[in-house]
Amino acid sequence: MVIGFIIGLPIWYYSTPEEQQRVTQDTATMRIVEHHIGMMDVAPEVEQDVKAILSQPAPESSQPIRDAWVERVSQRIVIFGNSEHEAKEIARWVWVYSQRHEIRPELILALITVESRFDPFAVSNVGALGLMQVMPFWKDSIGAPNDNLFDVATNIRYGCAILKHYLTKYRTETRALAAYNGSLGYKKYPNKIFSQIKNYE
Repeated sequence: MVIGFIIGLPIWYYSTPEEQQRVTQDTATMRIVEHHIGMMDVAPEVEQDVKAILSQPAPESSQPIRDAWVERVSQRIVIFGNSEHEAKEIARWVWVYSQRHEIRPELILALITVESRFDPFAVSNVGALGLMQVMPFWKDSIGAPNDNLFDVATNIRYGCAILKHYLTKYRTETRALAAYNGSLGYKKYPNKIFSQIKNYE
C-alpha cells in the first residue's frame, strides 16, 4: 500500500535525492499515522459547510500586487529553512486561499508558523499533517482518500477551508483559532498565533 502511494507522488517537484528520500520517508509515516489513529467522524452540517467553502470560486486579484506580496513574504519564510522555490510556492497558495476565503493572509502565515514552522512534512504527536497540521480524517469528509496532505497546495486548501468554517461559525478570530486547535474557550493558542502576525504585516 505504501509503495503504491509513494510511486504516485509528483516526484518531479522534489529536485534533489535528499528531498525525494524525505518525501518517501514522510509519506510512509503519514500512512502509518492514519492506520493507527483511524478516521473520525465529522458532523454532517460541518462537512456540508466546509465542502461549500471549498467550492467557492477564486476572486480576481491584481497579479503585480500578488507577485510583490509573494516576493516579500517568501523572504521571511526562507528563514525557517525552506528553499526560495518552496517559500514562494507556500506564499502563493496562502495568497490564493486568503483571497478566496477572505482570511487575512498574515493570520494564515502566523498559524503555519506556530503549527509547523513552514515544514510541509511536519507530523504532530496526534497525527496532524503538513503546514497547517490537518488531521487525516478530514480527507474522508471533504476530500478524497488519496489526497496528499504533505502537498503544499492541498494542505493549505484544506486548512484554510476549515479555518474559514470556524471564522464564520464563531465570528471572532480568537474563538475560531481555538476551535481550529481543539481548545475552544481557551486563549493560549490564539495568543500564540497573534504574537506571530506582526512578523508578516
